[in-house]
Order: sequence, then structure tokens, then C-alpha cells
Amino acid sequence: MQRCTYMGRSQVIESVRLHDNRLEQNTDSPVIVLIHGSMDRQAAFARMARLLSTSSQVVTFDRRGYGKSVEQRGTFSVDEQVSDLDEIIGQFAANQKVILVGHSFGGVVALAYAQRFVGSIAGLVIYESPMSWEPWWPKDSGGSAAVAAADDPEYAAETFMRRFIGHRRWEALPDSTKKQRRSEGEALVGELGDIRRIRPWDIELVQGPLIAGFGSKSKPHLQASAELLGNLDDCRSIKIEGAHHNAHSASPDDFVELLIQPLVRRVIQGTWS
Repeated sequence: MQRCTYMGRSQVIESVRLHDNRLEQNTDSPVIVLIHGSMDRQAAFARMARLLSTSSQVVTFDRRGYGKSVEQRGTFSVDEQVSDLDEIIGQFAANQKVILVGHSFGGVVALAYAQRFVGSIAGLVIYESPMSWEPWWPKDSGGSAAVAAADDPEYAAETFMRRFIGHRRWEALPDSTKKQRRSEGEALVGELGDIRRIRPWDIELVQGPLIAGFGSKSKPHLQASAELLGNLDDCRSIKIEGAHHNAHSASPDDFVELLIQPLVRRVIQGTWS
């Protein structure tokens, strides 16, 4: 069951069983849908959503298996994630322009959606989306370590978190938070395993307008994935100086100013300014 909030009002939508939040101001502007990555949740977009909501309609949601949608089970495949997103987007008016903003694995979902439903998306912002199916992708990444522990999803989740936030920060988390994060391990190994078995989207079929962002302090393979997308027609790659993989939560002002606002202008004006 999906609980939506419209500027203080709550509405339960039976068709989609994911927890989402909607901030609406200017109903004539494009709808901006923020899609979180692996072992993350919509709360990580809170500051960014508030910034965007002063001029745009903003939708965030907890993907199945995470956050407030943790009880929503499944195979956690990309196809399943795309179907979930389609149900959420289906709640919008047919003439509304939709911009997808995908962080990390959320970018995989966004790109796969755009290729399944060609012409349905006005634009894309992708931040350091993994390309784990490519032969050049490192075999010692945090995602690879998690998939290697797939037989024990809770341990896989803990391994992934320790790789990304460090052992000290993990140990400092409350036991209740650790338990919650471990419970998301099934979703983690399901989705990361899926993009190692299949190619969820084809780079030759990517259509702009698209901005691919990356942080100057992020790992080389994450920067490379953004630059590959940025070299395509009607696409741009933009570096956020001083940012890591968590720029969506740690540097929301830069993320909005450098990645989202230029894409919104491109969608509205029809050309890159």
C-alpha cells in the first residue's frame, strides 16, 4: 500500500504498495521523480526535495525492500523496479512532463524505464549509475562484495554498508538501525545480482536530454560511467567538485544547481542554454 502526502494531506493509493511522498507547488512545471539507490531510501533526498519543491512538483518513494517499503517483497529485478515506477508515474496526468533523477542504482531503474517506455520521459538526471554488466567494471566493488555473500543477505547488507560508510560509522549505529539495514539485504543482493546477469539498458538506445553527474572524489569507475553517458547525443556529463557518491544527501544544493536545474531548463526551453 502506498501512502502519499500532498502538502500535508495523506492519501492511500491501493494500486501501488510503495511508500512515497509528494510535494506540490507549481503544477505547471515538470514532475521530478527522485529514485534512490541500493541500501538507501527516499529520506536521503529530503533536503533536495525541499529545494526543488519551491518551483516544481517532486515525488520521492522507497523502492521495494527498502525503508518504509521494506515489507514489499519480490524478485527485486530491474523489470520489477520498472513496473513499480510505471505505477507511480501512472498517477500523473497524461500531459505532464516527467523528469527522472536516479542516484546510483536508481539511475539503472530510470534508464531502463526510459527505454521500455520510449518517449514517456521528458529528461533524465543520472548520478554515478553502476554498469556492473560491463567487462571493465571492477570485480572488487562494494556491490560485488555484497553479491558474493548472497547466500546470507543480512551479512551482504552489512558488508555493503561497511564498505560505503566505514567500519567506525557502522559500529556507531544503533542496534535498531543495524537490524533495519540488514533486513534490506534481500533487496540488495536481488537487484545487484540482476544487473550482473543481464544488461538492463542499452547505451546505444539512450535518448537525451540527459545529464550524468559524478563527484570529483568518487571512484574512477563511477566517474567513467557518467562520462560515457555524457558523451552521447543531447547529453552532458557534469562534475561536482568535492563531492563523493553521496552527493544527493551531502551536497544537495550543488546537485540541484549543477545537475537538475540545467536539465529542467533544457526540457522547458528545448535547447541547452
